[in-house]
This record gives sequence, C-alpha cells and structure tokens, in this order.
Amino acid sequence: MLSVVVLTIVALVTWQIFGAGFGTLIPAEEAQIVPVDDPMDVTMELYGPWLAGLQSTSTEFNRAELLMAAPVTVDLRDRLQQQTQTQSALDPVLCQIVIPERIGTKSVFTNDFEAQVMVIARGTKVPEQAVVSLSAVDGKWMISDIACSRGELAPELEFTFEREGNLLRESLQPPLNNEQWHLIYTRDGIAGNAIPVSFDTNSICVLADGSEQVCVPEQLTEPMAVLLQGSMQEAGVLVEQMQVQ
Repeated sequence: MLSVVVLTIVALVTWQIFGAGFGTLIPAEEAQIVPVDDPMDVTMELYGPWLAGLQSTSTEFNRAELLMAAPVTVDLRDRLQQQTQTQSALDPVLCQIVIPERIGTKSVFTNDFEAQVMVIARGTKVPEQAVVSLSAVDGKWMISDIACSRGELAPELEFTFEREGNLLRESLQPPLNNEQWHLIYTRDGIAGNAIPVSFDTNSICVLADGSEQVCVPEQLTEPMAVLLQGSMQEAGVLVEQMQVQ
C-alpha cells in the first residue's frame, strides 16, 4: 500500500514539474500551422483540371476521380459528387451554364486560417461567378465550400487616366513625397512626368500570371512596370485597375 502511495506522489510531482513548462501539451486546435501556399493557386488545382475536363472532346471527364485528387474537404466532395449526378444545367464547380473558354481568379480576403477566392469566366460576359472558401487543415489550404453567386455585370470601364510607367516611392526626391507611391511616365514624348497614386478596396491589381487581387500597396516594389488605369482626383489618380508588366 505504501509503495502505491509513493508512486502516486512521484507521478504527481513529475506532472507538476513538466506541466509548469517543459512538457506542456498543446491541444491540436491551438497548434494550427499557417499555410504558405497562395489560396488562388490551390483553387486552380481544382478549377484548372475541371475546366479542361469539361472542354475535352477526346476523353470522358471523370469528375469523381478529380474530386478525390483535388484539395477539397470530405463534406464538400460528397456534396459535389451528389450535385454532379443531377441533370442541372448549372455546373456546381464553375457555377456556369455555358462552359467558358477561360477562367480567372480574384482574391476576396485571406487571413491565417481562412481565405476566399472568386472564380469568374473570361472571354464572355456572364453574371455568374463561383465564390470559393478555403480553410487551413494541417498547414495546407483545403477548399471547404463553393457558393454560386449571380452578381450584376459591371459596366464597361471608362478611365480618366491610363498610362504605362514605373512605380516609385522611397527613391523619390523633393518636392515629391517619398511616403506615397507615384507613377513615373512619359507624355507627349517627354519622360519623367510624375503623378501621385492612391488605392482603395476596389483597386484591382492584375499580376503577371493573369490572376487578380485587391491591390496591397505594402506589397508593391519599385521600380515596378505597370499599366495603370484609374480616375483623376484632386490629389492624383485613384487606381481602378493596375496591370503588372
């Protein structure tokens, strides 16, 4: 009986020592790993092959096989497999009735453990779009939901400012403000023109690979070559769309 009590005390002291610091166990839900992959790239791991399969005329498109291989959660995979077996004209992944020639992605938001990406048709004007939600699972992004949205078509853009040039900020010299981005461009054959550039939540940056996302000024580098399209303001130009060259 005495030996049992001694062993119990020793075990308790050992647990207190390790529990106080060195041997603390962290629950799995508190030890999540932040994914390093781009959510738009992960989204295209499903959408790229899916579009190619729908467009293919030489082979039969095995949707179930692709869903098993794609970074999709089990719940969403089961739901999509059920939906693909119905006779609905609307594709449950692309959220399109007519299969588009191309598709593009736009980043809606990204934080450490959640992200949302919009997938839209290219080469044709349709209001349908897919809103793809991603969740962090074991340090990797997994597509956890796809919602079909029928948004209104945006009107054709009419820009009051459209120029190619280079973005500069820190290397600017007075009287230019080196705390604000400027576009340095050529006008009427004269180089060195400068205009202050500002961004808001509607400013879209088109990256070199064709993907689109809301512009993040802190991620810009100089002297980045761009095609800038925007609206003139009192303090410069507000970016509506900026294509990285």
